[in-house]
Amino acid sequence: MSLATHLAIANSPMAGVENHMVLLTPPAVLDFALCRDFWETAQQARDSEMKVLIDLSQTCLIRDSGYTLLWMLKDSLKKGPADLLLLHCRPRLKKILQLRGFGPHFTLL
Repeated sequence: MSLATHLAIANSPMAGVENHMVLLTPPAVLDFALCRDFWETAQQARDSEMKVLIDLSQTCLIRDSGYTLLWMLKDSLKKGPADLLLLHCRPRLKKILQLRGFGPHFTLL
């Protein structure tokens, strides 16, 4: 199954302006098979005000190559944790992400 990528526009109640976002929804297993989708996302969001949201609600497993893709996305975008969000992490995945050092570089929700 291919990674679903969506451009979304949401109203920010705090700033009262529109924020542009890219929403990624990986399948049950996040691995290197999604390399092209991550690369395309990086191209869309690079050098822009876009936030990258990765919805992990369907993801049960992240393979080592999937963690590498997350690091590559972070490094290629040069964005801070406020602009790189990992949403709907299952408790076990959230703990693993924190143990692997993702906490300071991504917002884990």
